Amino acid sequence: MRWLLLAFAVWYGGAAAAHEACAIPDAQCPSVASLLQQREGYGQKATGGLGGRFVDVTSDQDSGPGTLRAALKQAKGKGPTWIRFASDMTIVLASQLRVPSNVTIDGRGKRVTLIDDGLGVYGSSNVILTHLTIDGRLTRLTQAVNVANGSRDVWVDHMDLSRFSDRLLNVKNGSTDVTVSWNKFHDSNKVMLLNNITSKNLFRNYDRDSIARVTLHHNYFLNTVQRNPRAQFGTFHLFNNLVENWDFYGMSFSLQARALLEGNMFSNAAQRACTEPEFYPTVERINVNYCHYIPGAPARSALPNGESDRRHYQRSKDQYGYTRDYKAFLRLKDNLYLGDARPVLKDYRPEAVPAPPYCYSYEPATPELAQKIRRLAGNTREEVPAVTARTGPACR
Repeated sequence: MRWLLLAFAVWYGGAAAAHEACAIPDAQCPSVASLLQQREGYGQKATGGLGGRFVDVTSDQDSGPGTLRAALKQAKGKGPTWIRFASDMTIVLASQLRVPSNVTIDGRGKRVTLIDDGLGVYGSSNVILTHLTIDGRLTRLTQAVNVANGSRDVWVDHMDLSRFSDRLLNVKNGSTDVTVSWNKFHDSNKVMLLNNITSKNLFRNYDRDSIARVTLHHNYFLNTVQRNPRAQFGTFHLFNNLVENWDFYGMSFSLQARALLEGNMFSNAAQRACTEPEFYPTVERINVNYCHYIPGAPARSALPNGESDRRHYQRSKDQYGYTRDYKAFLRLKDNLYLGDARPVLKDYRPEAVPAPPYCYSYEPATPELAQKIRRLAGNTREEVPAVTARTGPACR
């Protein structure tokens, strides 16, 4: 362990020095190259501000010269922009920050925290968000990261996201080619929505939303309530994620989502203290608390296939003449259940689930891998060790 820490210190100091010496964020800049070489999954084409210009955030205010908000406004339409931070800072946001195309927000090497609101990626392409902490403090109905409105080629990496009254992360409304990796999602109710129902007709937006392709890997979901994630319609690859101590249920899949789940780990204890606040505010303006569900939570590592939308489907099928299934198409492989956690999901029409069209750093699901994710997921300074072995049909 000591040699690992020493190696990281040497790497980090050298990378930081090289980072400062780079005139532009090109492929020859070591700090830029070291981040981009970690890309994989459906969002692996994201280059963010590569080849553009560095912009340093110098102010911790919500708006004005030198702020993150000003940097994002200046980046719109001005070519690739790689945003860094001059120092550690905590920024209390008055409203959501909009992230335009061809932008990297890079918090590596600094302790950067956004408070009360988050980042909106709307109709943007080629975006990288890495090493930020976003804490909503349950103060308003908004999201930590909202990827929507036809956004594509987005990579959300090493973020620490918590306490939002709406969701910690969305990918919806025709957005696609997104990778979500090494993030920590914690202390929130409805964590992640991959596509969402916006009509009484469940399949009204199927053609728009079924194009979604999202990879989730090595994420840590801790002390959440539900939706880790909830996924509908699109194509999803979930590998090596750790879901621990959910209060209501772990994952949910429905409405012809095509999902490959491999090497994920589910850990829960039926007898444990509840960490929820007195209540969670919701968009329905109903205050809720799920502590009483904890004894039965380990048996709900996921909802039964299609259960989240089954009743709505059955009530409205005759009215709208559905021909599609309310269940998801699922292929499961080598998932691990720890503590009191129990499996729920089974293969369902696995032949309809496409093989990932990329090589990826899959690791066998073990208690040791779970511990690695606990240590390294989130806005951490410790570098993730490179995985040299790659898997997937595209590697053959």
